[in-house]
Amino acid sequence: MKREAEDYGRLVTELEAGYLSIQELFAKNRRATERIEAGANDELDWAALGYTLHNIYCAFENYFLRVAKFFENGLDQRFWHKDLLDRMTLEISGTRPRLFPREYARRMDELMRFRHAFRNVYGDGLDPRRLRILNGDLPSLVADFGPFHAAFVAVVGAVAAELETAHD
Repeated sequence: MKREAEDYGRLVTELEAGYLSIQELFAKNRRATERIEAGANDELDWAALGYTLHNIYCAFENYFLRVAKFFENGLDQRFWHKDLLDRMTLEISGTRPRLFPREYARRMDELMRFRHAFRNVYGDGLDPRRLRILNGDLPSLVADFGPFHAAFVAVVGAVAAELETAHD
């Protein structure tokens, strides 16, 4: 499928909205974190913190899906979550740059695995120790994504501008 300038422009807009969503969810995570740091220790407080971590990963995953669907499609149905994360580390020559390096994907993998565990907790409850570790890593994970997002959107925006110029 041949993409037009408006397709790339729409992708930039969608990715910007996805990045904003990540930032908004991170603000909610900080509120939940502050409650726990202030002494809240009820199971529901930990569940709220876990919920924010879950939602942040889902927002990241939606961002990655937009990239994959726009450029290359085709994810393994059995392992698509991991495949998607790995795919973002690849530069696909003539198609798109990588979104982030493999080391960042390894860090993101921890959040992805938590998202899966959170969805399947049921009666066992959440492990506050594990939540603290994951939540402690979250600020740098979110902050480090900013430059990756900016660089990727800049490349996609440049392609849109180039196509627009070629079209005129």
